[in-house]
Amino acid sequence: MNAPAEATGPAAMPAVLKIAAGIWLLLGGIGTVWTLMGLLMVLAFGGMVAPATYLPALALYLASGAVFVTGLVLAALLRRGARWARIVLTALAVILPALLFVRGRPSVGEVPWQQVLLSPVGGAGLAAVAATVLMWLPPSNRFFALRAVSLAETPAASRPGGMPQPVAAAAWILLVAGIVAALQAALGLALLAGFWDPSVNGIPALVLWLTLAAVAVADIACAREVRRGKPFVRPLVTIIPPAGLGLIGLAAVAGTLSLDPGNPPAPGGLGAAVLLAVLTQGLPLIAGLVAAVLVWLPASGPHFRTGGEAVPAAPAGPGQAALPPAPG
Repeated sequence: MNAPAEATGPAAMPAVLKIAAGIWLLLGGIGTVWTLMGLLMVLAFGGMVAPATYLPALALYLASGAVFVTGLVLAALLRRGARWARIVLTALAVILPALLFVRGRPSVGEVPWQQVLLSPVGGAGLAAVAATVLMWLPPSNRFFALRAVSLAETPAASRPGGMPQPVAAAAWILLVAGIVAALQAALGLALLAGFWDPSVNGIPALVLWLTLAAVAVADIACAREVRRGKPFVRPLVTIIPPAGLGLIGLAAVAGTLSLDPGNPPAPGGLGAAVLLAVLTQGLPLIAGLVAAVLVWLPASGPHFRTGGEAVPAAPAGPGQAALPPAPG
């Protein structure tokens, strides 16, 4: 009758795993902020440099941002005992130094290792290695093994329900996309105010930044309604990205046509200029397309049909009358 605690419930997280998760949370948070700052600068000044210079920088910041945000999410899942999160984080400990080499493209022999290891970047790499070692120590291995046994012995019907994963992911994507769009719009409008010239291309630029401001408000509001399971939000989430991308494309066309013919916007002409604008200022809307797909997946349907209620009302027991439905 007196079964050990490990057999009746999930094992307590060991201190070494708590430290590892804390390191990954810290690295992911700092890296996300750093990447976001660099990405906003690239988005703001991308039209002022050649695509051959701009596009690699954009791709690098997007890849770095994806890595750091993934690290944040996996660090939270690590604390919940997700074994696959530990495997992916171990891979990230290899990917992070690779990104640093891609940025500068040095050879191994040319790297001043002493200076690198003493720099903030080197410290972050060493912290990632330390966190990886802590995740694979015997106490951590025991925790994951006991956690797997506990989940296997728990009937699926008795596990706590909640929001479907595609819906939760869509809500987070909309929230992050809305924040990024708001920062883009604020930075763009501030820059536009400094050299406003309606006779050149001020009106198309104003339309572009106001479109992003409207998208920011809509995405943040939709993220809340997606979590609440409101049925009307799915058509909105579906319509906003293509409509916003269309407005950005039209603003790019109008701005390009208003330029001096002797000063072409970029090699490739009008098509290249429009594509560049959509890939830079339209990133939050492209992320919105991903959220639109997620809310229409079959797994997301019940969440919106029940208005976000995960657990249905229990049936009336013997000798009990069923409660009447609530008005409205």
